[in-house]
Amino acid sequence: EEIELISDFLAGKQLLLENTRLQKTQQGDFRLLIASGVEKPPPEGSDAGTESTFELDGKLKGRKLDLVFGDHIEEMAKIALHLKKASLNAANDRQKQMMDQYAKSFGSGSLKAFKESQKLWVKDIGPMVETNIGFIESYRDPAGVRAEWEGLVAMVNKERTKAFQKLVDSAPTMIPQLPWSKEFEKDAFTAPDFTSLEVLTFNGSGIPMGINIPNHDDIRQEIGFKNVSLGNVLSAKAPDEPIPFIRQEDLELYQNNRDEAFEVQVGIHELLGHGSGKLLQESSPGEYNFDPKNPPISPVTDKPVTTYYKPGQTWGSVFGDISASYEECRAECVAMALCCDFDILKIFGFGDGTINLDTKAGEVLYATYLSMARAGVVSVEFWDPENRKWGQAHMQARFSILKTFLEAGEDFAKLDYTKEDLSDLSIKINREKILTVGRKAVEVYLQKLHVYKSTADVEEGRKLYEQMTHVDGWWASKVRPEVLRRKTPRKVFVQANTIEEEGKVVLKEYEATHEGMIQSWTERDV
Repeated sequence: EEIELISDFLAGKQLLLENTRLQKTQQGDFRLLIASGVEKPPPEGSDAGTESTFELDGKLKGRKLDLVFGDHIEEMAKIALHLKKASLNAANDRQKQMMDQYAKSFGSGSLKAFKESQKLWVKDIGPMVETNIGFIESYRDPAGVRAEWEGLVAMVNKERTKAFQKLVDSAPTMIPQLPWSKEFEKDAFTAPDFTSLEVLTFNGSGIPMGINIPNHDDIRQEIGFKNVSLGNVLSAKAPDEPIPFIRQEDLELYQNNRDEAFEVQVGIHELLGHGSGKLLQESSPGEYNFDPKNPPISPVTDKPVTTYYKPGQTWGSVFGDISASYEECRAECVAMALCCDFDILKIFGFGDGTINLDTKAGEVLYATYLSMARAGVVSVEFWDPENRKWGQAHMQARFSILKTFLEAGEDFAKLDYTKEDLSDLSIKINREKILTVGRKAVEVYLQKLHVYKSTADVEEGRKLYEQMTHVDGWWASKVRPEVLRRKTPRKVFVQANTIEEEGKVVLKEYEATHEGMIQSWTERDV
């Protein structure tokens, strides 16, 4: 509760929290540690103004909050210095400005400067070498607010990017097919930069298969965003990798189509999933992006909406600890709904747009639903039975979508097993009912997720999501142990380095072994 109260207080001061940590002193006061390369705010003040000590009010009345600069000071100063050097070698003026804003942000601790860097990054369309760095994703924060440091460098795959560009071009006709009216969608769709990249290096706690950033909703709605598919991450797999929970009769089809299915899923997820939607908000006192006297009608209740985002509130601050997983679930549901559109499958090179489940396009669609259902089963590995909490945002989302499949009725989806210990557990999806029963069930769930997010209805949104991600006794005591028994080893990615030899940049790659991975990190010298 104290974390939420201080988050709300700082929202009123326009201070973002992604690069902070919160400490409570023995006296009951609080210290907000801000990652920066300096120990003091700049002379003109921090993002919160010239004050660095605040007297708290409300339930925290009588306590104070100090802003403390210089968290991770050595690392942040080094990063800021090298970004300033990088700006001297930028490909264009926009990239130079972007690097300068990065350096300002990481040096001074200003997230306003970081947001400026992200605006410039979005506007830097189609660079051959793509990079982004900073406190980006909040998946690992229990409150869903503070972010983890990450950075990537990657090169464009030109041929695959052409296919994705066709998906970008189709967005204005595809988004209206989603189960909500235009009042809950951006006034004008801004076509993002949608690129397939080959990753040189990605540093963070994990490597995603696709990225849709920046996460700041004001930038996304006013300027836009970038979608990135990480091609060599998507295709990376160990030889003879086992695939548990897929029926023997589906195994060959699944193996032959899972890469294509996942590319379709990731593409729709990142572009039409994260890229869709509008937040109804009062951006400043008396300034609304909808008509408060004649509010939109909710397709969920058929009544005018009564909630919206107030000044200073963001999606993350309102939905808190569930926001990251909830949004991933919404984007995944968009993918599961729209991958049923054979015109979209045609864009990816599968079929001619004709609806036919017995074609290559139909196989890719079936593999997409099998893949999501399988992900829902294995997701319970990431549910902690001791704390009864989820530890991974995407997996929590996929579990709820599997439950949506299983609850769709009409024998659409089921878990098959004959043994008491579930050692022969497998997934069965009725291929012939994907376009009818399956898609309808997903769209009903998606509509609620979307409208609750758009209208800041955290009460109904939290109730729905906690219900759909609840792990009951059977899942905990029966399914989870079998998932752990059949668990495949987590992938370890061996990443290359670049070195300079006689004035030329040389790519150095390593063996796909544990020794190769360790050597790559040793020679990275960070």
